[in-house]
Amino acid sequence: MTELVLQNLVKKFDDVTAVDNFSLTIPTGGFVALLGYSGCGKTTTLRMIAGLEEPTSGEIFIDGQSILHLAPNHRNIGMIFQRYVLFPHMNVEKNVGFGLRMTGVHKDEIRERTKEALDTVQLAGYEKRFPSQLSGGQQQRVAIARTLITKPKLLLMDEPLSNLDAKLREEMRSFITELQKSLNITTLFVTHDQIEAIELADNIGLMFAGEMVQYGTPEEIFNHPNTPEIADFMGATNLMHGEIVDLTPDICKINIDGNLISVKTQPDATVGDKITMTIRPEHMEFFSVDDDGTPSANVIDGTIAEAVYHGGTVSYYIKSGNIDLQSRQRSTVTFDTESKIKIHLPPEHLWVFPGRDRQPATI
Repeated sequence: MTELVLQNLVKKFDDVTAVDNFSLTIPTGGFVALLGYSGCGKTTTLRMIAGLEEPTSGEIFIDGQSILHLAPNHRNIGMIFQRYVLFPHMNVEKNVGFGLRMTGVHKDEIRERTKEALDTVQLAGYEKRFPSQLSGGQQQRVAIARTLITKPKLLLMDEPLSNLDAKLREEMRSFITELQKSLNITTLFVTHDQIEAIELADNIGLMFAGEMVQYGTPEEIFNHPNTPEIADFMGATNLMHGEIVDLTPDICKINIDGNLISVKTQPDATVGDKITMTIRPEHMEFFSVDDDGTPSANVIDGTIAEAVYHGGTVSYYIKSGNIDLQSRQRSTVTFDTESKIKIHLPPEHLWVFPGRDRQPATI
């Protein structure tokens, strides 16, 4: 049982605030990804948990006990870095058992725990190989085994897949997911890769400029971002501005550049409110202008300005009046540049930003 609680953490470097009033709770066995731009404070947060940086203020608890007074080697935390940092002159077996040897563990126990760790990361039989004889993914597994052999209560991972090529990253994402679930180890994973966070984590903490700007499941952050800035970071680049013109208990009608678009009624919405909404590129539906199957509502006219073929999908850049849109469609049906199309905006996939991104009408 290992619960991690960060409470109002602040870290300042002279006049620069790297982490600002950051709080987070990860329950036992939870997998949380800290996601954000480079330099937003993710790694600094990890280093404070590991004891490699001292917080300016705030608290860190593991299972209800503060660990701020403990040295890094007494926190029983495993940390996996972006670089594998394997000893090139040692084989896999000696690399994995290095930490135990340094703490004076008996060689028979080291041998047994090394075997167990290598079995866990699916590297049984690789004991006598050297790092230069391993692929990048295998080297990262050795680094993970070296951490797991110490039986940490908490696992911290700082962009561990960023040095791997695309295919290996995909394989290692699957491996890490299965490993974390099988060990039920509380894990905090730092990344700037949205897909990595979405595929790996139970919950995502999104950090901008040292602050937690949104926390939730991958689906919540992907489909229901709190702000246009978060939507843009998560790849929902279609921002549309409009005004509420009609309202019922269930349906809210919005004028977007002369088009009447219906969405589910928003809390506290009133006629005349100025709103911003978004729809993800993959959720838009295209129809040719003479298609009888075109829906009757939530449809706008558009012209394909550019089409970029990706193999299984095509990215379209569309002009619709004063609105610029991007969409991603399967390549089974394609539209040429300058094609006139009908674009359906399914109401269940339209998201109106809450709070400050909806202003009341001016009187």
